[in-house]
Amino acid sequence: MSSVRHVREVRTLYRQILRLHRRLPTHFRALGDQYAKDEFNRHKKAGAAEVQTFMTEWKNYAKMLEEQLVQDSSPVGKALPPEKVENLTDEQLGQLFELQQETTKPISEELQDLIEDDKKR
Repeated sequence: MSSVRHVREVRTLYRQILRLHRRLPTHFRALGDQYAKDEFNRHKKAGAAEVQTFMTEWKNYAKMLEEQLVQDSSPVGKALPPEKVENLTDEQLGQLFELQQETTKPISEELQDLIEDDKKR
């Protein structure tokens, strides 16, 4: 794949993910946008094999999120199968732990106000 074509594909996927995040509650959107931004930046100089896995996993995420958002009433997300967790690097496990910590933190009063404003719309 040519470099220009690859860059276009990465940018298209990134924009698709951010558009999907717009349909999430405010606190999930902020967390998801920041996580996606960090991950896409982290993989700018990754090797070909890692980039292929990265793109596949983010495409799967976008597809899953799109399907879940269409169903409106179902919860968003899914559990990681044990075999995927076993294949994560130490760095990825650390990131997963940080993400888990972030998603289970008590919600600040300011964020709670944003969530309430979202519900009123």
